[in-house]
Amino acid sequence: MYNWVLDFFDSHAHCTKYAGLVSAIATIHASVIQGSALGPALYIVTAADLHPVHACNRIFKFADDTYLVVPGVSTDTCQAEIEHLHTWATANNLQLNRAKTKEIVFSAGRNCAPPPPPLCPDIKRETSLRVLGVIVNDKLTAADHVAMLLSSSSRMLYAMRVLRAHGTPATSLHDIFHATVVSRVEYAAPAWSGMCSATDRARLDSLLRRSKRLGYCNDDLPAIADLFSAADDEFFRRVTSNSTHVLHPYLPVKTDIPYELRTRPHCMTLINKTKFLNDTDFIIRLLYKYSY
Repeated sequence: MYNWVLDFFDSHAHCTKYAGLVSAIATIHASVIQGSALGPALYIVTAADLHPVHACNRIFKFADDTYLVVPGVSTDTCQAEIEHLHTWATANNLQLNRAKTKEIVFSAGRNCAPPPPPLCPDIKRETSLRVLGVIVNDKLTAADHVAMLLSSSSRMLYAMRVLRAHGTPATSLHDIFHATVVSRVEYAAPAWSGMCSATDRARLDSLLRRSKRLGYCNDDLPAIADLFSAADDEFFRRVTSNSTHVLHPYLPVKTDIPYELRTRPHCMTLINKTKFLNDTDFIIRLLYKYSY
């Protein structure tokens, strides 16, 4: 499986006045002005016709980041897909930034993994990528993301120590901790918490215990497992209650039960677990969580 992150240059006019100096005025020939109210809608219209060449491949677009996913059985289509992206960008007066384009190869198993495909020209192969704020590695584990969280949280704890030394009250420190550390840990947790190992969860719990001991957060702050569980429940409720949610089509069909012994959070058919489809997947995890 492959993942490409494609960034396009944005050119926009600007006129900055500082200390009597006025910069040159640039004429807009293409792209969308950053910060404009119409920017997101205009980009959606512009990128609406960008589709993969082969039906087995998928393209996911988020603002100016484009992810091309190619399954292992279709590695021979990689170069054709890249050339298609280059052609599309040129036709829309954009430039495919190959210097920022990265490739990552996901291997499902350690012992029976097939040999990696050949490198793509001018594209660097990485072992981990930051995808919408979450670090994904080629082994599909959360170890790299947890390491990033612990590193950034440690820097934040030092900043809070400085704030307390300057007289910041405890209630304000608690608010800062929740707005920075807790919110960062909970960010997209349903997507990556299932890939956390017991060691990863223990390291995150150690961070919370240390913060409580130092007085940076409330003593009743839940453990990391409870934070993950609450995030899963809330996100699952949003998916099941909103038929237009992007994940709603991935939910299984509902079953007709002729009897009802107790109230159930859902009456959907359970998806059979496999080696590659198990509790690390958010939908599988929540379907089985509320099935008994």
